[in-house]
Amino acid sequence: MKMKRVVSLLVVAVIVAALRADARACKRLGPIPHVVDPSLQETDHTPPTLLINRQPLIDYGDSSQGGCGSDCPDIATIQIWVAATDDMTAPERIGYRFTLEAGELPPGLTLPDAGVEPNAPDAVVLDWNGTTGRPVDFTVQIVAIDRAGNESAPQSQPIRPKTAMACAVARGDTARPGLIAWLALMVAAGVRRRGRR
Repeated sequence: MKMKRVVSLLVVAVIVAALRADARACKRLGPIPHVVDPSLQETDHTPPTLLINRQPLIDYGDSSQGGCGSDCPDIATIQIWVAATDDMTAPERIGYRFTLEAGELPPGLTLPDAGVEPNAPDAVVLDWNGTTGRPVDFTVQIVAIDRAGNESAPQSQPIRPKTAMACAVARGDTARPGLIAWLALMVAAGVRRRGRR
C-alpha cells in the first residue's frame, strides 16, 4: 500500500511539473532599431531593392481569429513580410521604415518612428493593446534601408484582414514535459514489477 501511494504521488508531481514547464506565455517581440554605419557611406552608394509579394497577417489576440486566446489577452499583432536585397548588407540587417499612407491606424497602434530590422523570420511584427476583433484597414509606405543609409524606392502595402496568424509564444523546451511524463511512467512500471516479485 505504501509503495502504491509513493508511486501515485510521484506520478502526480511529475504531471504537475510537466504542465508548468509546458505553459506558454505570449511574447511581445518589440522593435529592433536599424543602425546606420557611417563608415560604409564612403564605399556603399547602391540602394537596396525592396520586394513586396505577401499579404500581411493580422491577429486580434482572439482564439477565434487564430490567436492564443487567453494567453494573449488584448494583444493584437500585424506581421508584415519584408524582403529586400542589397549588394553589401545582409538581409537580416536591412532596416525598414513604415509611414502611414492611407486609412487610419487602429487605436493603440503606433508605427515605429525610425527604421527597424526584422524581429521575426522574414518579417516585422507590430503589436499593440488592441480591441479584440477591431477591424484593421490601412496602407503603409515601406522603404528599405541598408547599413550605409541608402534607401530603396518606396512601396505601398495595404494591411487588411485576410489571414489570421497564431500569437507568438515564448520559446521553451517543448519536448521536456513529454520526456518527464514518459520517465515517470517507466519508473512506476519498474516499481510495480518489483512489488509483484
